[in-house]
Amino acid sequence: MNELEWNLRSDICEVASRLYTAGFMTGSDGNLSTILSDNEVLITPSRLCKGFLKPMQIVKIDKQGNQLEGDLPPTVEVAMHLAAYQERPDICSVAHCHPPILVAFTVAGLDLPSYILPEIEVMFGGKIPLAPYATPGSPALADSIRESIRNRENSAVLLDHHGLLAVGRDIYQAAIKVEHAEAAARVIYYARQLGGEKPLAADSLEKLQQTHRKIVELESNVYSGYCHSPECQEDVPQPAPAKVDEADLERVVREAVRKALAESR
Repeated sequence: MNELEWNLRSDICEVASRLYTAGFMTGSDGNLSTILSDNEVLITPSRLCKGFLKPMQIVKIDKQGNQLEGDLPPTVEVAMHLAAYQERPDICSVAHCHPPILVAFTVAGLDLPSYILPEIEVMFGGKIPLAPYATPGSPALADSIRESIRNRENSAVLLDHHGLLAVGRDIYQAAIKVEHAEAAARVIYYARQLGGEKPLAADSLEKLQQTHRKIVELESNVYSGYCHSPECQEDVPQPAPAKVDEADLERVVREAVRKALAESR
């Protein structure tokens, strides 16, 4: 096993532990994957608790879903992960979790509202699309996410009565989308207990949308700093700024949120 593969296996285990600790992957729920090479994908095993995974327990499959290495079976959601990679050659990682408040919104038949939180506008372009219900682990579930995730503006898709799927250039980037989405849902839920949410000022929305477009362009250069998929290198034009680190992106987001909050008062 080369250094890259060991690091990617370790990254999956680290992120799985964090998402488990946050309550987004309870019991044996949830699954993570990342592209290893041209036709190889590393993915979490079925039935094991994701909070205690070891690098050698990660399963290796090919992009047709055949198991190449590992003593354990891969997650039953293999088809959904592979569907995301087929639709998005610009990504290298997929995270599927069951964040409780986000799931509760879908169970109640509610959408996360637009024009309320700067974070939703900045991180998700104002809306997280909802895929229709499909049986977990079925080919229909894999197909349900295709239309939404195909749009490169969408880095996350809600699964009706089921959970959230998020994508990124590495597993850290995919996981942080899960955290942002669940945090937004929690704030909106609390606001409704206090009498309802207040929309952002209309003149601040365009600035937030501009920031979202900038983030979509810059994200390839943050977190682990690599996108090792051949498709990423070939199909995705690199933005003019050669390097953007995590601090730069964080500053852009914080400034946009600060301005939006100031203008909405």
